[in-house]
Amino acid sequence: MQKVIKDPIHGYIEIDDLAIAIIDTVEMQRLRRIRQLGFSYLVYPGANHTRFEHSLGVYHLICLLLDRLEVAKEEEQELIVASLIHDIGHGPYSHVTEPVIKKITGNSHEDIGDIIFKQELEVERKLEVEVGSAKTIAEVLDELSLDKQKIAGYIKGERMAEYVEGERDLSKVLNGEIDVDKMDYLVRDSYYTGVAYGVVDNIRIIQGLDFVGGKVVITEKGILPAEYLLFSRFLMYPTVYKHHTSRIAQLMFSKALEYFVKSKSESEDHNIRQYALALRRMDDSEINIALRNAKGYPEEMVERINKRQLFKRAIYKGINELNDDVAAQLSEEKRRKEIEEEISKRAGVDEKYVILDFQGEKGEELKESVAKVAVDKPIQGLQGREQSAQEIKSLRDVSSLVSMLSQAFRENYKVGVYTPARYREEVKKAAEMILWH
Repeated sequence: MQKVIKDPIHGYIEIDDLAIAIIDTVEMQRLRRIRQLGFSYLVYPGANHTRFEHSLGVYHLICLLLDRLEVAKEEEQELIVASLIHDIGHGPYSHVTEPVIKKITGNSHEDIGDIIFKQELEVERKLEVEVGSAKTIAEVLDELSLDKQKIAGYIKGERMAEYVEGERDLSKVLNGEIDVDKMDYLVRDSYYTGVAYGVVDNIRIIQGLDFVGGKVVITEKGILPAEYLLFSRFLMYPTVYKHHTSRIAQLMFSKALEYFVKSKSESEDHNIRQYALALRRMDDSEINIALRNAKGYPEEMVERINKRQLFKRAIYKGINELNDDVAAQLSEEKRRKEIEEEISKRAGVDEKYVILDFQGEKGEELKESVAKVAVDKPIQGLQGREQSAQEIKSLRDVSSLVSMLSQAFRENYKVGVYTPARYREEVKKAAEMILWH
């Protein structure tokens, strides 16, 4: 049975029985209640789109790519499923809660083994009583006899079996240098924020991909649209993804959440790792209610965010203004926490009201710049006739724009110290003495 869904980005998206079975699961429906851009709505009021919409968009683009590469859909069911469920590992507010979950559990949102391999989760069993036939993804995958290891591999951008020379490898099309995930979220986030920088010609990019030696690479006609994608991402990062207002709200919320999880696990004698993993079964509203009911610091932070009474920037500079020794220290989470505490002590401000933000490392490599490109290389054939063979190079080696963008990305990274307005001057002086001593 074929159905269609009207999407504001891609138009009509066709879904078949396989997609419907996945979409109707408990985990996929939860994504309707997870904001794609966390607290970006505090800056861009239209940024209320969800992980569910994005997942449908990624599914649509995967189907177009499989058609372009002439891969039979029945042969790549696991990849189609992976495109739909690639974000089910996100906690509330998407990337806002991921640092806390990963710090405690070691799992990123791409690590979904505990979700797809578990046969029964208590929360889903409770829901079945209320909503009848709602199934979990684990149950649907079992019914369809799909390879869960392959699905998990596609989501992480990894091959789950040894590569055989000449075999077609699709492991990077969902999570790689130039992938359908980026193709969707850049255009979608641009549309909903109203920021006109996410101009990406997805169809042209897909037409510019092909198999060479069993690997998916960018062909020469795909170089220009790939450049546009990276340039769009370059513009969207400081404007949307790293905007200081949404960044401050995100870090306030993360700090409150970490405080809440630790105190909750201690007071109720819970395993802190299991409690953190349980966050991935909650939605935005549920975590808001939990933090408000916790009283104290978590409640205060949630109320501040809800009323848009956010911390202010005491320090906000490019990381290139730091000396290399300090930048190296800030790249380590433990040392970053110690410096945050040093600033609060020197300023005479409670540590809960000082947040140190280090957005990226000096010299960090832009992953997309190493995407593989197949270019024609002239060679001498028989009787001196010039022929051509394909040579594989990295995108930065064939595009001066991408090479420049890689450097410009690093220059956009900031170091910030945030605190309530009444403490700004004291915290600024303390931060400058410690970071620029």
